[in-house]
Amino acid sequence: MQLPIINLHKMKKTATIILLLLSTVTFAQTKEEKVWSRVDALTKAVFEAKDSIALNDLVSTHVTYGHSTGLIEDKATMVHNAATSATKYKNLSAERVSIDIDDNTAVLRQILRAISVDDKGVETPLNLGILQVWKKEHGKWRIWGRQAVKIAPKS
Repeated sequence: MQLPIINLHKMKKTATIILLLLSTVTFAQTKEEKVWSRVDALTKAVFEAKDSIALNDLVSTHVTYGHSTGLIEDKATMVHNAATSATKYKNLSAERVSIDIDDNTAVLRQILRAISVDDKGVETPLNLGILQVWKKEHGKWRIWGRQAVKIAPKS
């Protein structure tokens, strides 16, 4: 019985082509995925990292950033307050509800839940419905508008 001759060069070439095709499929993002990745980065920068550099990249100079308390901030105030906040967050979860993209504008809704812990250690449940408007500026999606409202806790 004769064993088949294996052409290693041909196998390497085929494997390389397959890997390239798979990586293209894996890394190709839809518009929706690109916006959601920026939304996730904003959530992380505000609620976890408190990263002013990331926030400056994610937030438009035209932003109107509304909190569930009724407080509305411009970019400078929002970035400063988010980056310097002493509040910590536990059990943070963000649920994607909907997204609608028209050309360079995206309107999305999400539900954000967490436990906020103030500088005295007092824990408060946070249950928010959030509406965000994102606009593509100079090739990057940036938040233009945000309004959060309090919602009922998850049952």
